[in-house]
Amino acid sequence: MTTPFDQQPQPVPPSEGMNDGPEDRTNNAPTVPNAVPADQPDVASDGATTTPMTPAAAPQQPAGAPFGRVYAVSPQQLFQVIHDQLTTGATFTLDNENSQTGALSFHSYDGVNCMLTVVPQGAAGTAIRLEATGNESAKRVDEFLASLDKRIGVAPAPATHGAGAATGFAGAAAPAVLAPNAQGVKKTSKLAVFAIIWGVLFVLAQFVDVSGRSWGGLLFATVIPALLSGFAVYVTRPSGKVQGRVLAWVAVGITVVGLVIGGVFVIRDGAEASLATKCEAYSWPESDIAALLPQPKSTKGEIKSESSDYFSIEVCGTDAKQYADYVKSVQDNGFTVDYSKSADSFNAKNADGYSVSVSRDTDDETIMSITIRVPEKKEDTSTDGDAAKQDDKSTDTGTDSSDANKQSDQSSDQKAQQNTNDSADFKATMDSYEAFIDEYVAFMNKYQKSDNVVSMATDYAGMMKRYSEFSQKVDAIDENSLSSEDSAYYTEVMTRCTQKLASVGQ
Repeated sequence: MTTPFDQQPQPVPPSEGMNDGPEDRTNNAPTVPNAVPADQPDVASDGATTTPMTPAAAPQQPAGAPFGRVYAVSPQQLFQVIHDQLTTGATFTLDNENSQTGALSFHSYDGVNCMLTVVPQGAAGTAIRLEATGNESAKRVDEFLASLDKRIGVAPAPATHGAGAATGFAGAAAPAVLAPNAQGVKKTSKLAVFAIIWGVLFVLAQFVDVSGRSWGGLLFATVIPALLSGFAVYVTRPSGKVQGRVLAWVAVGITVVGLVIGGVFVIRDGAEASLATKCEAYSWPESDIAALLPQPKSTKGEIKSESSDYFSIEVCGTDAKQYADYVKSVQDNGFTVDYSKSADSFNAKNADGYSVSVSRDTDDETIMSITIRVPEKKEDTSTDGDAAKQDDKSTDTGTDSSDANKQSDQSSDQKAQQNTNDSADFKATMDSYEAFIDEYVAFMNKYQKSDNVVSMATDYAGMMKRYSEFSQKVDAIDENSLSSEDSAYYTEVMTRCTQKLASVGQ
């Protein structure tokens, strides 16, 4: 099936007034009108004098007759430009269109009804045939054609309406041929292109390793790319003067991606900052438990915990020699019982049962961790004397002491069972904590080496939540209530977990 866009213009028959006479039916030769000088009478072939005929005036085109002109553009391009003009302008409203036939019908707000047909003209370009009713003044058609010329990018064409005007398709005069300028219908928005460039720079800036990331700084940095992409979307709207709406939305997408990546880094840095040591000036406590230890030479660090039975501090600015000297001074203070020593850690007790631990941070070897806790509480043996007194009392009263012995044995069994249950629960808690630390360390190493941290943002947030929950559970353990066996197990697990956490990122 062919469409009007596939048809070529048909030859136009000679117009009236040309020098071609009717053919002679007798000799099949054309006859030529007599050419008589203006000052001589016209004589017929039979010798009779005739009166010359007065030439008829060219017919005037009545108002509302078809308008026509040719544009040096493709039919598809011209049809699209007319469609855009009718759907975005305020003067005319598109009623119907058919891209197969190239026909469009529309009307103006003041009652002018128009029918326009787009007709291919081959190498000459594309013609339009415009018929209007209710357009006696031709004002609306002039307005339509002027707007069409501007959209295609041509200089205003000669008037093609009214009496004596060039009639295009309806008369003998040739239709106006208009060529578009070299810039096309619409220019591509430079703002949209600039918004994309700025958005890419915004995304790349999120991967720069800087300290002190915050939500306020991220939102402030987002303002410029957000404004540029927003204005780009506005100027490339269908009724705008420039094109590039897809580029504008691409800029919006890039800005959103940059905001998400920046948010992930803010969350990560915040979590790391909460675990990092604050190297600030501190004052060595005057408590009895802290007095058992020598004071480090460095006065920069952070006290992590302080109470009457526990003290923990992280000291900054400590090199390997200062660490070794401090461990020696701790030993000189009597912490030599059951000690274990390596290049980066030291654990020991003194004669009174106080436990001390000194270690170096494997991630930042200038930080030295010091911890000391009171001796473990021994079980109360006074119940044996109470039991003996109860036996004597039972003997004096002549009652059978076997009931009291049974109650005592039952109470002891209950206490033993309770201690066993508490110990089992404690070890289960510590085992689950260490298992989580193994999972956490593996995830963080994978996260820091990943090239696409955005896809791991949800997993990262979940992991940090679980880390907080496990930390609270372990912090809630009362170390003073632990048995010697459980206390040793607690120290062992916490030491291993600290070393595992220090290995993250190495």
